[in-house]
Amino acid sequence: MRWNSMSPDEAPLQKRLAAIFSDTPGLCFAVLVGSRATGAASSSSDWDVALQWAKPGLDMDTLACEERLRERLAHALECSLESVDLINLSSAGLAMRAAVAEEGVPLYGDAELAWFHFLSRTWRELEQWQWEREHHAA
Repeated sequence: MRWNSMSPDEAPLQKRLAAIFSDTPGLCFAVLVGSRATGAASSSSDWDVALQWAKPGLDMDTLACEERLRERLAHALECSLESVDLINLSSAGLAMRAAVAEEGVPLYGDAELAWFHFLSRTWRELEQWQWEREHHAA
């Protein structure tokens, strides 16, 4: 399934997921990544979802909230807990954030501004990394 060309049969699933995300306190946005976002998934592919929380960092409350979210998503997707991979963007490396920015399909966002801020920051850091890579060798 490729979400940005979703068939009418898949619309109810996207609505259920949006309801789960909107009922998750502190979640700014959720983005589908990996094979399910690019259209290369098989029936056994896992679900990779990148998350941006309003409160950055990894504390016990965020971890507990992520585990509750994983359980709810697994139930809605009718898959095992192990088939749902959640990526906390506040602790993700630049390569992962770049993949999310380039290939990710937004599933939920309580504020588009947070998504655009993430994209802007990620592209800025990529440009800085590229500049340093090119000029460090000189």
